[in-house]
Amino acid sequence: MEKKGAAKHSADYRERQNAEKARLGIETVKVDMPIGVKSGITRAMKDHGYSQMQELWQDLVLSFLSMPHEEQTRRLRKPDASAFVITPKLARQFDRGSRRELARDSGDAT
Repeated sequence: MEKKGAAKHSADYRERQNAEKARLGIETVKVDMPIGVKSGITRAMKDHGYSQMQELWQDLVLSFLSMPHEEQTRRLRKPDASAFVITPKLARQFDRGSRRELARDSGDAT
């Protein structure tokens, strides 16, 4: 079944767009992210004058790639959340220290 009219025009347009992307070496990458991250990125885009997500991601990636390898490694290192555990003893020490500090300086002196 041959496409006609608008369907043919749309198919031709998509084909031309795909050919241009292939010529330029552009690949589409889908990124899934939590809603909280997306809203943070959206806020950052607004704060820094970005109107297109693609432009922001491209600038972030180019900035990352321009860093020395050691800095890339440092930035990609994820903190080991399980390495820090608040034990009951540590919680009691913090509570006692906080109470001493509050008793020592119980108000604003200004």
